Amino acid sequence: MAPEQKEEKNKPKSFEALTPELSSWILDFTSSSGFTRTTPVQAMAIPLLMGNKDLVVEAVTGSGKTLSFLIPMVERILKAEEPNKKGYVRGIVVAPTKELASQIWEVCRGLVGFHAPSRGYLKKAEGRGEEEDSDVEMEEKEEEEVLPGPYAIPQLLVGGRTKLPEDLATFSRLNPNILIGTPKRMVEVLSSSKVQVKRHWFDLLVLDEADRLLDPNFQPDLQRILELVPKERRTGLFSASVSEAVDELVRVGMRYPFKISAKVRSKSGALDKRTPESLRLYHLVTKPTFKLPMLKRILEEKQAEKSIVYVSTRAGVDYWNHVLPSLLGVSVFPVHGDHKHAIREKNLQRFRDSITPAILLTTDVLARGIDIPDIDLVIQLDPPSQPKDFIHRCGRSGRAGKRGTAITFLHEGSEEDYIKYLSMQGTHLEAYPSPPAITESEASQTTEQIRRTLQSKRELHDRSQKAFVSWVQAYNKTIPADIFSVRKLAWSELGRSWGLLIWPKMPELKRHCTEAVADRAWNLDLPPDFHLNDIPYLDKIREEKRLSDNAARARGEKVPLPAKTAGRLAEARKRKEKAWSQQKGAKEVREARRERKEVRRTAERRGKMSEKELGEARELEELIKKVREKNRAEREEGEWEGFDD
Repeated sequence: MAPEQKEEKNKPKSFEALTPELSSWILDFTSSSGFTRTTPVQAMAIPLLMGNKDLVVEAVTGSGKTLSFLIPMVERILKAEEPNKKGYVRGIVVAPTKELASQIWEVCRGLVGFHAPSRGYLKKAEGRGEEEDSDVEMEEKEEEEVLPGPYAIPQLLVGGRTKLPEDLATFSRLNPNILIGTPKRMVEVLSSSKVQVKRHWFDLLVLDEADRLLDPNFQPDLQRILELVPKERRTGLFSASVSEAVDELVRVGMRYPFKISAKVRSKSGALDKRTPESLRLYHLVTKPTFKLPMLKRILEEKQAEKSIVYVSTRAGVDYWNHVLPSLLGVSVFPVHGDHKHAIREKNLQRFRDSITPAILLTTDVLARGIDIPDIDLVIQLDPPSQPKDFIHRCGRSGRAGKRGTAITFLHEGSEEDYIKYLSMQGTHLEAYPSPPAITESEASQTTEQIRRTLQSKRELHDRSQKAFVSWVQAYNKTIPADIFSVRKLAWSELGRSWGLLIWPKMPELKRHCTEAVADRAWNLDLPPDFHLNDIPYLDKIREEKRLSDNAARARGEKVPLPAKTAGRLAEARKRKEKAWSQQKGAKEVREARRERKEVRRTAERRGKMSEKELGEARELEELIKKVREKNRAEREEGEWEGFDD
């Protein structure tokens, strides 16, 4: 890797050269963690953070960004004249997900565990008595004496793990000077009168995966954090992709920031590679019904022990979690944002500890920063909704110089243009070498196997309906919209690839596949003797309710809708009753705003392109223009049947 900027000619190459007075406990930790020398990211970031520089760091996944901000944060605390004062915070690290925050906290704990005074203080404060940490070997198994300070004491703050009063009680007992957590819980704790964030004491604010923290879901909490911490601070932004949102935050919350952009040289010598050279990126373009048979063959051929499979929605995780184990013959551990924190931690740990082939089935909640050792394979069954998340997903493999493979499945047709689109963004995908040859017979057998699983209990059929609807809705929001268009989907293939027993009721089918609305078994290739009503719920109460409702309908009685469904329908009626002119005006405003944003982004993106990249961009635009003209011509010829029932 070659950083774009250099602060001085003789850049330090090891921890000793970075800071000659660096304590031996840091060297012990780094060597025990496998870091025999600093990475270029650490070599530049550590001396800057040891000084008084605001910093923006963009570096490929697995390049050591976590240590590059934890080492200077901890050492500055230990070097301070008055490092500990009750209730006062010296450093804050904010991460977008609970898993990433927990991982950073674990790394920080391991770091301070090599500092005897801090280790002894933590043991006493947490009431653990004798040393039980197998990572730190001591010659004598005696209760460790608490040595005089200074101390570096981290505390983890994530929702779902503990309640807010418990976190505040821990803060009072532990007296931490480093807080690591997610935005919402961090705001709740910082707003307490027990926590003091004063400018004479506060030192460093770090935003890990900073571009993700600028998403609308996090922005209010992040803005509140920036208001609660002193303006006289040093700020560090770290991410594998620095977007326009981070540039905005630089202008708002930082002063004369120093930017480090550590990139990788590709085999051709280009310096704009977004992923580690040890990570191979492949694509597989195939029919939807061929995806799972191909995945099974690839897992067998590569003999992958640990793999991560990404899907687009939480409902998809809940559905495929029941289908994939028998289909692929491996253990599957699901993790998504709706799971409680304890369940997420448990499944992650079970996946890490698995000694047999295993798959971590997840959404973008585990796309960023999570470091799981020895991931052989990353599979994207569904592309991410935001292109910037693509490299984060792939970066779970091939970390810290280890070899890794990431394969992205794409549907035949317009999705093939996604490969060229990513290439324009600096991410180049190769065609998967020697892809498995799948026959129509194998694809049909896979569909039948999925259906046998669904027919084992009606609950799984319900999950398939919900998951398919959520997948279509997510697909409709995937960027770029010209490539991922619901109008271009091969509905028959999709229905069979999901093993559907019946088409769900959804507006997208009314607009783009009226045949499935008229006949809810259309092109699903179900056996003639199949009857959905013959499949019972395993839950006896739900089954009794279903049978009684069916009997009421047979008598001609009206069956009340579930409360949630009735509420959604009422909201839809209210929207329809709104004046048409108001609806049209609001829509026009939104479309104009969207067009202005797209024009600005396109101009900024093109300003950073080379002549070759501009040529590729124009070629892609021409391709999209031809597709649009073709679709318009088809509609004018009457081939599209519209909204007729």
